Amino acid sequence: MRLAGAVDIGATNTKIGIVGEDGRIFRRGTIPTRTGRVPAQLVDAIASELRHMLDGVADERNQVAGIGVAVAGFLDREHTAMVLNANLESLRDFPLRRAFEERFELHCHLEVDSNASTVAEYRYGAGRGAARLLGLTIGTGVGGGMVVGGKLLRFTGECAGDVGHVIVEPGGLECTCGSRGCLEAMVCSRALSSRANSRKPHEVIDAAKKSDKVSIEALAETGRFLGIGLASLSPIFAPEKIVIGGGIAAAGEILLGPTQVSYAEHVGDEFRDSVTIAVSAFDGWEGMVGAASLALSAFD
Repeated sequence: MRLAGAVDIGATNTKIGIVGEDGRIFRRGTIPTRTGRVPAQLVDAIASELRHMLDGVADERNQVAGIGVAVAGFLDREHTAMVLNANLESLRDFPLRRAFEERFELHCHLEVDSNASTVAEYRYGAGRGAARLLGLTIGTGVGGGMVVGGKLLRFTGECAGDVGHVIVEPGGLECTCGSRGCLEAMVCSRALSSRANSRKPHEVIDAAKKSDKVSIEALAETGRFLGIGLASLSPIFAPEKIVIGGGIAAAGEILLGPTQVSYAEHVGDEFRDSVTIAVSAFDGWEGMVGAASLALSAFD
């Protein structure tokens, strides 16, 4: 089987693994993104972890054909570097693609993380085969990807634009972009934690699944703002299906239910009954899966 090394660099954590051409994850691990004080140190830390994984799967049955790297933020047109992300300034303009190619002597595909996540959903997940698929990834920030007719939509920063910065609550929480009340500011990990007595997001989700009232209400409020954001984005992208990804997707129906109710309350008639909203089943690993998939097979 053809395999790819896979990396998903987020503002807080970086996921590393080995993924097959069928979307299966063979190895996986996580390190803090803020490892080291300069970009090269982060790449060295990733390379060290990934090299051990590659050594463990390389045999006559498996061919490692490339490295897929997803990174949060906008890319340059040549996909050599991330050029804009307020949450990840240390990597801005650093030649990520070249850094990985030099360390592994393999082809590297560099992609916007939200694009990679959306490709994973389109090829293997909850958005499989959708004619118009909008993917939203929620973590430290919020990113979005759009597949139309089997092709990624690219018109700003090699992606569908900075969808996390539509305003859903005028005068709301301050955002890293300098505005207030952005979708990102109202539904990101930090916002969820602040609604649940500063618990970490995974703790909030675990507690909600055990019927903790504060955690359930925190996720419901997050879903309310998420529904407003999706309602605002729908007239722009006209999706057939929307998939919510990132670690928050592990909340499942506890998040999805309030999101769907809020969406129905705020979206126009054209989309209210025609758009399906789902949560990812990749448990936060969709960016890594999509990055590997793009390294193994071009998408557009």
